[in-house]
Amino acid sequence: MLNADISTLEQLVQDLRTLLKEGLVATDIWDRSTGLSLAGYNAQPAAVALFNQLTDEIGSTLGGAGFPSLGRYYLLELEGDNSVVILKHGADLLQGILLNAKKVNMGILFSIAIPKSLEGVAKSRS
Repeated sequence: MLNADISTLEQLVQDLRTLLKEGLVATDIWDRSTGLSLAGYNAQPAAVALFNQLTDEIGSTLGGAGFPSLGRYYLLELEGDNSVVILKHGADLLQGILLNAKKVNMGILFSIAIPKSLEGVAKSRS
């Protein structure tokens, strides 16, 4: 059974909206086993399924090639001035953050938003 306080996750999403402003296009925090979004802004169900599969494939490919395992997150630059960050919150939760790369401050993303997300989900479990 999932061990996370949904209201804490929803507050985390609101905090990200405030912090990243127009740079935040969408975010979802989801249960990896069901693919269901627990909290989000501009929810992207197709992206949830895609990034569940992609994260698993990256992890197994890295392991098969003798590379270190995925850490807490990875970043993809996409066409159309978009970027996506996928955060691993343990084995059971993932979070996707879709960004407008022209509007987001990457320093704030890496120094504040990502650590705040990792910490916020950890707090939702206590």
